Parts: sequence; C-alpha cells; structure tokens
Amino acid sequence: MSIEALHAQLSSLDSSAQPALYTRLAIELASALAAQSRQPNGFDSNQRAFSLLPAVDYLVLRDRCPQTEVAYRLAAFAIWSDCFAGHRDANLREALAHAERALTLLAAADPPQPASAASLLSEMAAAWLRTGDPDAPHHAAACRRRALDLLPAEANPPLHAHLTHQLAHAENATPGAIPDDETARRFEFAIHSALNASGPAAALPETWRMLHWAWSIHPEPNLPLVRAYAHLASLYSALGHHQESLPYIYCAIALATSPHAGADEAAWEAEFHHIWRLLDQILAPLNLSHKAVDLSTSARGGFASALEAWQLGNQLLTRNPSQALLAYEQALTQFPLWPAGLHARGLAQLLLDNPTAAIDDFNASLQFLPNHPKTLFARSKAHTRLGSHDLAAADLAQARALDPNIPAAAATA
Repeated sequence: MSIEALHAQLSSLDSSAQPALYTRLAIELASALAAQSRQPNGFDSNQRAFSLLPAVDYLVLRDRCPQTEVAYRLAAFAIWSDCFAGHRDANLREALAHAERALTLLAAADPPQPASAASLLSEMAAAWLRTGDPDAPHHAAACRRRALDLLPAEANPPLHAHLTHQLAHAENATPGAIPDDETARRFEFAIHSALNASGPAAALPETWRMLHWAWSIHPEPNLPLVRAYAHLASLYSALGHHQESLPYIYCAIALATSPHAGADEAAWEAEFHHIWRLLDQILAPLNLSHKAVDLSTSARGGFASALEAWQLGNQLLTRNPSQALLAYEQALTQFPLWPAGLHARGLAQLLLDNPTAAIDDFNASLQFLPNHPKTLFARSKAHTRLGSHDLAAADLAQARALDPNIPAAAATA
C-alpha cells in the first residue's frame, strides 16, 4: 500500500474504536516514511514519520502485544537513525535504545528469530559508527560478535559472511571518525534546513562547505561531490544567476557520467536523472534546451583546475598581484560566483590600488558566504583606502566579533 493510501486509511479510522488496526496501519505508515527518508532529500519524510511516534508509542505500550511492539521498535529505530534534527548523537542513541528493546523481544519470541536479530545487530553496529564516539568501534564490533554468535555459518551463509567482513571493518575503524556517508548526510541536512528556514542564499555557505569536503574524499568521482555541484547549480539558479549556474551543473553531469566501479549503481542512476531534470529547469529561463556537453577529462576536473589556478594566484599574490589577478580570473571563469575566488580577486585588486573593484568582489563573496571574518576584514581595508572610515570600522568590528584573532586595526596597505 502506498504512503498516500496508508495515510488516507489511517485518517478515516478512530483509534479508540479500532486500536489494533489503527496501530498496525500507523506502524506501516511510519515504516514506509522511514524507508523514504533514506533518500537524498528525505528529511521531510523523516519528520512526518517522527510525528507518528508518540501516538503509536502510547497504543503499543498500552496493549503490550510483543509482535506489534517489535514492528514498532524496528520502525522507531529506523526513524531515529535517520533523524538529523536536534542533537545527532542523542538521536542515534535513542535509536539504539529502541533496537535493544526489539532484540529483547526477538530473543523471547516463539519460535526464535536469530536471522532477524542478527540483521538488526548489524544495523546497530552501523549506527554506533555514525555517532563518532571514541568507543564506537568497540560497541560496533561487540554488536557484530553478538550477531555471529546468534547465527551459525550454515544457517545463513551470505549474512554470516557479510557480518564477518563487517566485524573486521569495525575492529579496524578509527576511533572518533565519522563515516563519509554520515558526514554527507549531515551536510545535506544543513543545506536542507538553511534552505527551508531562510531561502537559497542561506543554503549556499553550507553547500560550499560540502563541496570543499567532498573534493577532499576519495574516490573521485563520489556522490557527495556530484550532489554538492548540483546543489550549487540549483541554488545559484534560484537566486537568478542562471548563466553562472551552468558550469556547476555541467560539472555534476560530467562526474555522474564518469566511471565509478563498485559504486551503488541505483543511487548514481537516480542522481543522474535528478541532474538532467535540474538542467532543464536552469536552461528554461535562458530559452535554451539540452545541448551537447563536453564530458572530457578537463571538464570532469573542472573544480580541480579552478582550484589549481586559485592556488597559483595565492602564491603570486604578494610578489606579483597582476599575475595573481589573472590566475584568479581564470578560476572564476571556470566557476563564477566562487566565494574563495571572489575574495582572492578582491585582495589582488586591493594590492593593485583598485579599492572600489576590491569592494565589489568582497561584496559578491559575502553575498554567497556571509559573515566571513577574513572577507569583512579585507573589505574594511578597502573602505579605509577610500576614506570611508565609518564603513571600515563597522566591518572591522564585525570581523573581530566573529574571529578575535583578526588584528585590531585594518592597515591600508
């Protein structure tokens, strides 16, 4: 039954008149929403599922049917595991508490359900690793040992082999490290929350943070990198920068069509279709339709090339600002509206005694990465150069409030 059908049927019931049916349907709906919440943009589904828990909890604990409670605890484990609102570590620990209760019920079931318990213990191990707790590898390994004790190799060879492999992974995990997929989801939730609360401009800083992180992880291409480029394209287009958003969406397409052996093909396929739909939306205001995109190696390494030009500019900045300016312009040609590139070009303009042009670049950088203390400090220097001392003082005060290490006076040089 679809989520919409479950919701409609549940809405037509009186929980006091038909508590057993209401509880069963509510758990089914919560489980369906929990499964949907694991999709890239499933945070709203998670909150819908979360809203069902208090009523279901009351009904389940009132009736005390073990089979129904197991279904509820498994749904609650899935919902809390994918809840990023509030304190993430506390959410994961709440999920683990529900899982432990489900294990107790499964152990008492007649007949016993060792395969279900072993699968749940494997998921609990993954939840422990997502907490980033220094003791998480120990707890994860303990969960997988419990699972292997429950499940002889001959009972379920594929699951036993999977658990054995995952036990080795847990034993070798770095204490305190958070898995990349968990970090990516945390970035995605930050983007989603900022977008819903304050619009696309507020989501841009989180998206740039995600991109810079995703660019540093291996292998490349990776899904977080593709999604970060797609987010940037979508957000810039939503702000009216349709033309400037094209390099980002083209880079996302290039990465999505690059070889990615051993990856989750279904996830890559879904992301690829999402990107093409997004490209249609971006091209429509420009009165364009799909056109051939150069998917060469240089296109796939677009951001790497821009970063290389930016780094060259940084090396040249103090000794040859004119050449640094050219390097920064090359980077911004490949990736317009890049906050770090705009900030750097502003510094070069300032060193070349072009404070007005520098302020334009600093303003643009701050539009997409607000409240960056170094950019505010640099803009205060440019205002000082122009004799706008009140504006310079305001920028300097704001910069120092954000970062006490900022010098107390903005030199004009």
